[in-house]
Amino acid sequence: MPPKAKRSKSPDSQFLFVNEDASTVTRTTKDAELDRTKQSHVQRQNFARKRRLREQSEAAPQTASSQSSVSSSPAVAGPSSSTTQDAPSQGASYFDIIQNIDLEDPLFQSTSPQAIAHTSLDPQLSALFSDPFTSTPASPPIPSQHTSVFGSSHPYRPGQYFDTSSSSYNLPPPTRSVASVVSPSIPLGGVASPPTNAHRALEQWAPPLIKHYNTIILPEKFWKDTQKVSMGQFRHAPSIHADMQACMTEPAHMYAFLASAAAQMVAREGRLLLPNVSEEDNQRVPVFFKTRAVHALQTKLANGQLDHHTAVDLHRLYAAGIHSDNYEAAEPHFQALLSMVDALGGLSTFDDYQLERIFMLDCIAALKRLGVPRLVVTLDPGPLPEELLLRIESQSQLPFQPGSLLEILVDTFSECQILADSFADLIQVLKMSAFLAASPHYVHEYYKWFNWRTLIIVHRLLSMPLHCDLDDKADSVRIATAYCAVLLRSPTMGRRAACTSVNSLRAKLESTDLGLLWQPRTDCLLWVAVFGGVCCTGGEDLEWFVHLARTAATEIGVGNVRDLEDLLVAYLYDPYSQRELVLRFAGRIWPRRDP
Repeated sequence: MPPKAKRSKSPDSQFLFVNEDASTVTRTTKDAELDRTKQSHVQRQNFARKRRLREQSEAAPQTASSQSSVSSSPAVAGPSSSTTQDAPSQGASYFDIIQNIDLEDPLFQSTSPQAIAHTSLDPQLSALFSDPFTSTPASPPIPSQHTSVFGSSHPYRPGQYFDTSSSSYNLPPPTRSVASVVSPSIPLGGVASPPTNAHRALEQWAPPLIKHYNTIILPEKFWKDTQKVSMGQFRHAPSIHADMQACMTEPAHMYAFLASAAAQMVAREGRLLLPNVSEEDNQRVPVFFKTRAVHALQTKLANGQLDHHTAVDLHRLYAAGIHSDNYEAAEPHFQALLSMVDALGGLSTFDDYQLERIFMLDCIAALKRLGVPRLVVTLDPGPLPEELLLRIESQSQLPFQPGSLLEILVDTFSECQILADSFADLIQVLKMSAFLAASPHYVHEYYKWFNWRTLIIVHRLLSMPLHCDLDDKADSVRIATAYCAVLLRSPTMGRRAACTSVNSLRAKLESTDLGLLWQPRTDCLLWVAVFGGVCCTGGEDLEWFVHLARTAATEIGVGNVRDLEDLLVAYLYDPYSQRELVLRFAGRIWPRRDP
């Protein structure tokens, strides 16, 4: 790689890194890793500018700017704990990163694809991609209302998006015809009756993967919406239809989707629910699809093709690594994604569905290891308008007042204003949750506010180590609050992400004054213990949190589930999304008792 030219400072060259300008990169701090990360970010942006100048003859796809307030550049929020010494430099372009992925690496051994040939896909498989909700049972329509309180909203007419490409990308039609992929036989060890070729693998594995993703994974990602309406009436249904249809345009789209879907099936079910696949192949099948996706992307990028669907493919390969807990394998895809998004004009050029997916995964990846999210987001819908909040409170059917003890909690941890603000913001989200559950209508913009506001709060809580120093007690409260927020948005998906970091919460708690049970705030300790415990999936950590919760409950006279819920509500608690988990955990605190 040629040496980088010295770059002069430009006053209009903004570097979105915790609201700092690029010029601050010359300043050193006490955090060496932070300094390196900032320097790498500036180098990456410089590389991208030089690349665009070098490739002026190849016009980048012209995409209409969204009205979203998302930062136009995929700024990195802070040092990543997943970056390894072998990870590619942030100064590399997406082309360099993808082309330098070695398919002979042990990661891809015995699954390296052969040359890609084209043939028509099985009609039934085509139908599944074009209409992903065919297996969704019909349900009576819920009255939908569209309001401009939080921005424009577009009605969805069933069937409208099946035969058209996504209008949100504003891209020219694909240069290739709609085709499938066939390659010679790729043996998979341990498969009882392995498919004879890749086409046969698609016939056997793609339908159950598509069905599982669209009927289980997606409803869990957008849990609040799907409690009110079916996927066909969901606010992102048009984008999902277009996304599935895009998977039929090129091999990279299809294989990246299947790699991500397979990894998420394993993460949720513990194994692949596919025909003729043994437990030994739980990791081999995702790699089978991932290898082909990388090969197809290399071919596409070598031909100078770049569009938003390609960036979505990269994001899905990154997601496959995150959901497989293979952060080293995910890192090259993340770096390529940053560079690719920058070349496409920034995150603001993506549609709302893809934006929500991108930032959702960013928070999930951070939560799994209690790290800092890697993207800076400014798409915060903010607090509810006063008139709407008054209407929600007047129509509220809540038999309780959430957060009655939060004032005490805020005073206890007043040294960090971000934490105090997050408590207050979550109270509004809890009120909106109750309002949405009681309302007979499905108002797109209300659900958009609920999902984005919760996501922003999770992002803020996880980013707090960049802004303030917390002792172990305050940090334990921060982590428990993040657990509460992510469970509020999606109980199943949130718990699956949080369960990998509960041991870190336990370590924080063990460093506090547990012998005194946080006197006089033992009630707060019980709240923390419950949210840590409900996120445990079993083992020693679960028993530890059960014992801690039982001890704290006994100390303050909480002796049954009803008393426990009353205490949780006084802090932060959403019975609509969290009651089932709390009841299950309470059954361990007070076994064989009638709640």
